Amino acid sequence: MMGKTITILSIHSCFGQKIGIGNAGGLNIYVHNLITFLLSKNHKIIFITSSHEYCELEDKKNLKIIHLSNLDKSNEQIQSIKDETDLLISNYWTSGTFAKNFFDSSDITKINISHTLELLKKIHNEQYKIDNKRFEEEKKFNNFFDYVLAFSEQEKEVLLSEYGYKTSQIIESTPGYKDDIFYYIPKVKARNHFDFYQNEKLILFVGRLDYLKGLDIAIEVINLSKKNNKNYKLLIAGGDVGSIEQKKLIKELDKMKISESIIWLGSLSQKELNYCYNAVDIVIIPSRSETFGLVCLEASATKTPVLASQVGRMKDIVEDGKSGILAENISPENFADKLEIFFQKEDRYKVNNLDRIKDLEWNSVLEKTFNKFI
Repeated sequence: MMGKTITILSIHSCFGQKIGIGNAGGLNIYVHNLITFLLSKNHKIIFITSSHEYCELEDKKNLKIIHLSNLDKSNEQIQSIKDETDLLISNYWTSGTFAKNFFDSSDITKINISHTLELLKKIHNEQYKIDNKRFEEEKKFNNFFDYVLAFSEQEKEVLLSEYGYKTSQIIESTPGYKDDIFYYIPKVKARNHFDFYQNEKLILFVGRLDYLKGLDIAIEVINLSKKNNKNYKLLIAGGDVGSIEQKKLIKELDKMKISESIIWLGSLSQKELNYCYNAVDIVIIPSRSETFGLVCLEASATKTPVLASQVGRMKDIVEDGKSGILAENISPENFADKLEIFFQKEDRYKVNNLDRIKDLEWNSVLEKTFNKFI
């Protein structure tokens, strides 16, 4: 028997885009797993996103994919979708705006997933210049959406105190991971997979060229370490390889004379990323702001230690001093010091961290979050 018709909005980016390039990141991973989960429950899914180049998605049984080129204009197709939608799930603030314009109906249960709140970025990083237009738009959502997801206690508090949501509207949840995709592989095997030298000190950064992700901090850590005669290699997965921003950064690396210490991996499939997590000594996550911390979760699933900013839910995932290191001070100098501590006593950070994340597998998380709606 066919279930409900669920419309999922991701106007910001499409999960058919390669992760780590342009707008494609953790949001896309979330949407992909959400749709896969809902299809497994025999629901009809309509996925609406923006038009873009090189999409890898196609319609399949119970899944209709719509790429829109004009987001400001309604049409008969959108009206028809609105009329048959039982549940609307909106991802990111751009989808929230789109939902308000075209899905204003009391017959539809509407759920908002912010993924990142504009004000939360400012709370995490005082230097961040807030986008007031976006902030004001986000504050309008509480009267439109029936429910909103909160990925951390801090996000919940901000939704209540600054965004006008009621406690009854908030669903506490998290992103997740798949234990058949992210799991432990012996380091020797993982390094052989990439032809990495077995005796090198390898550090991994995963993310886009986004100020808040802190790649500049990771690079400066390598620069500081080299000045202290430490020959570390930084692997960068994602990083918008081929973009104008990356080409500018490569020139800066040449000036700093650390180009040979940086390895650009580009966008990786999740299978390749799992090998990469397992190949390195430690994953560095110098984020200036995170709502949750998906990279931290994935790395922990592979039993790889992390050196992470204490933002989002990092402290819930990492056991500081055992499965990794948490840094309250988000500066290159502090991260470089912490990295040195790690390599001096690397064996102490081999603690199995799987018990802390056992309830964060995708199916478990999504079942708990959406069970009452489907």
